Amino acid sequence: MVLFRKNKYALLFVALLAVSSSAWVVRFLPELSATTIAFWRMSLASLMAFAISYKTILTFVPNKKILLAGMFLGFHFALFFRSVQLTSIAEAALLGTIAPVFTEFYSIMFQKRRLSIKVLGGLFLALLGAYTLLSQSSFSDSSTFGNVLAVLCSAAMAVVLLVGKDVRKSVGLFEYSRWLFFYAAACLLLISLYQNVNVFSFSFQDFGWFVFLAAIPTMVGHNIFYFLVKTLSATTVAAVPLGEPVISSVGAFFLFNEPVGPFVFLGGSITLIGVYIIIRNDD
Repeated sequence: MVLFRKNKYALLFVALLAVSSSAWVVRFLPELSATTIAFWRMSLASLMAFAISYKTILTFVPNKKILLAGMFLGFHFALFFRSVQLTSIAEAALLGTIAPVFTEFYSIMFQKRRLSIKVLGGLFLALLGAYTLLSQSSFSDSSTFGNVLAVLCSAAMAVVLLVGKDVRKSVGLFEYSRWLFFYAAACLLLISLYQNVNVFSFSFQDFGWFVFLAAIPTMVGHNIFYFLVKTLSATTVAAVPLGEPVISSVGAFFLFNEPVGPFVFLGGSITLIGVYIIIRNDD
């Protein structure tokens, strides 16, 4: 633990491994709606975070910024899980993790941040890797729509990270994440009502997967992101999950026999190089 606390990048790698597992779980739950899976992931994660930080339940009052971030986190998961159902895991994972494109654009346009050629070069390589992978896609007729949803979910995550960086300056990790997840779950419940989806219709085995999603990708993976976004730039934190498609694609090959061709490895390698450049130069 001491090693992880001193090495922020080791923590980011742990977070990457944790969040990469979420797309596989969606494949194991083909009969459930994306909204149902996302709702229970957020609800259970919120309960876990409340249990950990129970001592401050009566003393901390969430603000409107946490509400805003929670709403966009709910949209993020609903869009991402639906994307996984419509396209390949490789494509959904890659396009669902291009949030640094949006965070960097925001920083340059609205925060008057100095234009970094190296960071932009890293972003270019990351997107080139995405294009290399997607140009060879032939997963299904619904892939295009699924890919659009994945891009939208990245935009939603960018909002979460940008707002989170501001909030985390003065709010503790679990005080932040417990309400973040709670508001995300509330948002997803409203979405389910609009879709006429019964989020309480699932099996006992399904619930086990919900617990896994809440504990590993969320409580471990996402909480590490929210922990580090206080001291690292939103673009750096957002860039790390760009490595997720490589891990997710390899896992999908062994678990679901989804093909991982040479263009997946080529595109994934280019993407990882871009991520490394961003992390090294985005101060």
